[in-house]
Amino acid sequence: MRPSKDIFDAYEERSWRSVARRQRALGMEFVAGRREGSYIWDAEGRRRLLDCTTGGGVHALGHRNPEVVAALQGALDRGLDGGMWMMPNEEHLGLQDALAASAPHAALNRSVLTLAASNSNDLALLFAFRVTGRRKVLAYRHGYHGHAGFAALVTGSAGENVIGYYNLPDATGRFFEPYGDLAAVERLIDRDVAAIIVEPMDYETFAPSPPGYLPGLAALAHRHGALLIMDETRTGLMRSGRMWMCQHSGAEPDMLVCGKGLSGGLYPASAVLTTAAIYDRCINQHELAYASSMGGNEISAAVGRKVIEIVRRPDLAANVAALEERFKMRFGELCRRRQDTFFPGTVQGAIATIGLATPAHREAIAPALFRRGILMHSVSAIAPDGAKFFPPLTSAPAAVDEIADALDDIARAWRAGGPGAA
Repeated sequence: MRPSKDIFDAYEERSWRSVARRQRALGMEFVAGRREGSYIWDAEGRRRLLDCTTGGGVHALGHRNPEVVAALQGALDRGLDGGMWMMPNEEHLGLQDALAASAPHAALNRSVLTLAASNSNDLALLFAFRVTGRRKVLAYRHGYHGHAGFAALVTGSAGENVIGYYNLPDATGRFFEPYGDLAAVERLIDRDVAAIIVEPMDYETFAPSPPGYLPGLAALAHRHGALLIMDETRTGLMRSGRMWMCQHSGAEPDMLVCGKGLSGGLYPASAVLTTAAIYDRCINQHELAYASSMGGNEISAAVGRKVIEIVRRPDLAANVAALEERFKMRFGELCRRRQDTFFPGTVQGAIATIGLATPAHREAIAPALFRRGILMHSVSAIAPDGAKFFPPLTSAPAAVDEIADALDDIARAWRAGGPGAA
């Protein structure tokens, strides 16, 4: 592999320039070489990072999970490939059945397989438009649902700026805030709204939905003849300690989107789960209702089926519970002892945040953690300021100690010399 510096230089010269410049400005010039489990090494093999971003959940089962690697290799060895969408295949049926068996409620017993969550969110909205005959969608202002198709039209955050940057039509999405306030949604909903699309946590702060919020959204949508789409791209597949995060609230969406982790970090896979009535209305009443050259292909289905098998095992749920317990213990202790630097955030499953007491720490926390071998997810773009962590679900609880010890060392350095000292 070429040296990291050469790859960064090439990015600045002829590729995605801002990616290279942003990382260089933070002192985080790093190109991944070897990767295994919860860790990645740089191209030179000199630095190791604990990955607490996991691509937003793509590597939820760790990098190059051996069982998923074997499933992918097995699919190739059996002669399967990725472009036979127009022919029925057994792998496709197998993943559909596995998704139905794992759904948050029994009515979500049909699914459409795609290659990415953006495609799945786009498709879920297409379904909502057809079923309701309407064309408006309500979405959380600071949520994220994708950079393509109708998914882009309901990604309203100023930080992402998808709609404004690409000069997209703005007639589809109506955006509510704050997250968790039913009244804010009720003020916008009317007989033009086809669906409410929402994640079961605040995308920016990682805070779980407050009690009653998600069931309230479902009731509100149905009262107005609209559908509820639950985007579990980041939160599904045991990330929260349950198969789907919406299960903590008892909400029953009309459609559920999963992606990222369904790929096992190795081969693109995503899905829309929905009811038989919606599926038949949208898929079976048109000969080419949703044609996708590689969507739902045999290799994606084989990989996704193995992922579902792994995340439904009791030992993985137990490990996520252990991670949650360790995050609560270590972050709680850290906040009590370092009140000048940190305040309590939220923890649910392997989704954890810790509040940053000083605004100057927002820009300093990521490079400070990087220098201590921790690749954090991000810092919330809205109040309250918080550092966010999204480690692999397969991480040993000792990984939480690595994070907490690094944060403790940073707090010590900041107290002695300010943010620049860490």
